[in-house]
Amino acid sequence: MKPHVVWIHGANQTSLSFSYLKSKLPSWEHTDLNYSSYDSFYYNLEYMIEEVKDKGPLFVIGHSLGGVYGLHLSKHCNVVGGVSVSTPFKGVLAADWAKAIAPGYQLFHDVGIRSKPIKEVCAIDVKIPWTQIVSTKGNVPYMGTLNDGVVSLASMRWLDKKMELIEVEHTHYEVMFSPQVAQIIEERYLNLVQKK
Repeated sequence: MKPHVVWIHGANQTSLSFSYLKSKLPSWEHTDLNYSSYDSFYYNLEYMIEEVKDKGPLFVIGHSLGGVYGLHLSKHCNVVGGVSVSTPFKGVLAADWAKAIAPGYQLFHDVGIRSKPIKEVCAIDVKIPWTQIVSTKGNVPYMGTLNDGVVSLASMRWLDKKMELIEVEHTHYEVMFSPQVAQIIEERYLNLVQKK
């Protein structure tokens, strides 16, 4: 049985953000998981679990925060592999100070470096094939460390001992329009199918 593909978009986006990548990939049986960044991480995660728990085995593709959700899904569903793209596995430091400016914005509470979802994702023992695509261009000075315009390179590389890292010279959003990223996703999916 071929894995069912699960697409999980980044914060403040929708599944439309994957339109280009999907146009470059085969028409795999898939589920798009759309969520709101205004809802809590765990509220969204429960919804996602319910949507895909009976569709396994699953191959997860997540962009940015979607990659954090994807790895969390691996604790609750039959996830057999995944690709995360520009995912802040160690959180986003800027979210910690941004909470002071917008304390009611749930996303800042969910992605800070000391947040519960980030601490828990760092503790996951990854035992399935997982590739993290690290976007290396787009450095903005206000973040205080090398970044892709949104997420620090250190955060994207944080789980390097637990998964394969591939660096691409794109910004946080250019990765969504990259033939190189589409090729990596397709190769990882086919590698998983061939191992079955």
